[in-house]
Amino acid sequence: MTQAKSHTPTVLVLGAGMSGILAGIKLKEAGISTFEILEMGDSVGGTWRDNTYPGLSCDVPAHSYDYTFEPNWRWKSTYAEGPEIYAYFKHCSDKYGVTPHVRFGTRVTSVTREGELWTVLSADGVKRQAQIVINCLGVLVHPMEPDIEGLQSFAGPRFHSASWDHSVSMDGKRVGVIGTGSTATQIICALADRTARLEMYQRTAQWVCPNFDTRRPEWLRQLHRAVPKISWAAGRIQNWILESTFCQAVIGNQRMKNILLKLCLRHLAKVKDPVLREKLTPRFELGCRRLIFSDTFYDAIQKPNVSLVTEGIQRIEPQGIRTKDGQLHELDVIVTATGFHALDYTRNLVIRNEQGQSLGEVWAQGAQALRSVAVAGFPNFFMLIGPHSPIGNFSLTGISEIQMKYIMSFIDRIKSGEVKTLNPKPEAQTRYNAHLRDGFAKTQWVTGCSSWYLDKNGLPRMYPFTPNDYRREMKDPDIAEFDVTATA
Repeated sequence: MTQAKSHTPTVLVLGAGMSGILAGIKLKEAGISTFEILEMGDSVGGTWRDNTYPGLSCDVPAHSYDYTFEPNWRWKSTYAEGPEIYAYFKHCSDKYGVTPHVRFGTRVTSVTREGELWTVLSADGVKRQAQIVINCLGVLVHPMEPDIEGLQSFAGPRFHSASWDHSVSMDGKRVGVIGTGSTATQIICALADRTARLEMYQRTAQWVCPNFDTRRPEWLRQLHRAVPKISWAAGRIQNWILESTFCQAVIGNQRMKNILLKLCLRHLAKVKDPVLREKLTPRFELGCRRLIFSDTFYDAIQKPNVSLVTEGIQRIEPQGIRTKDGQLHELDVIVTATGFHALDYTRNLVIRNEQGQSLGEVWAQGAQALRSVAVAGFPNFFMLIGPHSPIGNFSLTGISEIQMKYIMSFIDRIKSGEVKTLNPKPEAQTRYNAHLRDGFAKTQWVTGCSSWYLDKNGLPRMYPFTPNDYRREMKDPDIAEFDVTATA
């Protein structure tokens, strides 16, 4: 029997955020240097590069947000601030030699299967071809502006939280923040002591849980620096706590949900004014939307210069925001903290297979994939943080590592010369998604609220089981789930 000839495949990675950097690290680790990472920005970091608003931080404990192979001793608090996270991912990209593979200022417009290769076209007109494409474009990329009459008519500075204009001073100004999600609450906390008047425009009250954030003393940081395994262990402990509490609550553990509910209600009781407290009390079950973690939001919203506006926005005028009660709220600055076109995997991007089908067309009735990382009909096309990844359950870096290990098991087969292409079998993909649907009914995401967790059919776009279930399902990749073309 003739032994297959080793063949190092060409790979194109889309995006140089957290998952794109990870893909580059693991490709290099496997001895594959024939890859490029196409990045539309001017540096690595993705979401943590683009978002720079005041108060930006991660709501996942810092050590559990590390790559497991690169524990970070530098975190200043239990939860990391945005600039720290950006610096960490940039450090990882440089340390592991990924940065030289990144093509900055390269916005991908189309990915097309032509014969045995993928052709990737960028906005500058350059065509690139590769045997394998790994889509790492992220889930929070394209800001969503609110559909409000007169939005463009405001005479003062107005910008989305993801495009913060740092040339605009907030000190002593009248500022309106539209939104009540995690971003909005962080901005309110950061600006409460700087503005003359700060108004938060609320459509839906959110559940807010204390995050018990603490500063890490210098001696502890230096201890972590001297013994990196301590940082690694801290990450595993933080991850275990997260998975044993919130992750369990959102997938149907009633006992854990009740514990978190009591914690949130006790936190809400810090609001002394009963009228304000009533306005801040959610009307949906805990876990139906993304839970907000903040120790300081309820303190900030009670400051004399801060107010919660719940009357509803009628329109925006040159002088400010007019609410449905007829009142004009005169403002100097408006910030729209209204989120992203989340989980919109093909926005501004056409991905087309050899049969001429676009991925957007295939997913017209809802995105489906095989184990979140591959799609039937799109051979040698992989994704990190694809459809039904457990992004509402635990750390994105942890998810990416699980998925990249799974993907690399197949890329290694291509590199060894064992196979040329892998294409998920439609029946395997259908079977896997039926398995997911069986788990949706017991989750908090289907208890009646609207959120970006749900697709247009009202079905969760998340993984409905435990993190350990996901690890177990991804541990032993099964090539029998793929149609395989052997190397000649």
